[in-house]
Amino acid sequence: MEATSAPDVLFVIGLAAAPALFLLLLFALNALLSPRRPSAEKRSAYECGIPQAGSPWRRVNVRFSTIALLFVIFDAETVLLFAVAPGVRGSWTGAAEVAAFTAFLAFGLVYAWRKGALKWLS
Repeated sequence: MEATSAPDVLFVIGLAAAPALFLLLLFALNALLSPRRPSAEKRSAYECGIPQAGSPWRRVNVRFSTIALLFVIFDAETVLLFAVAPGVRGSWTGAAEVAAFTAFLAFGLVYAWRKGALKWLS
């Protein structure tokens, strides 16, 4: 094994230090050159040009998180099915595995449906 030379080590240190110094330079320039004229209008939350309807700190319905979680899970599973589909072509074993996976997802959906997780109570 060859010993590393000083120019090689300095090159690697430069590769790590150059972006960090560039970011520090950008932050410093931003702090020096940006205008500072705070006002109540600038501090308010921007909602597409519409004045804020209420307090931004109101409680969110917990039921939404259940629906969102189910969506993310089934969305990820759909992506996995599309990723596996080309490898299944012509394989009975692969088709059976995908069918079992889909049946498992259907079972999870029916379970969530029966438990009332998909009902939106207003």
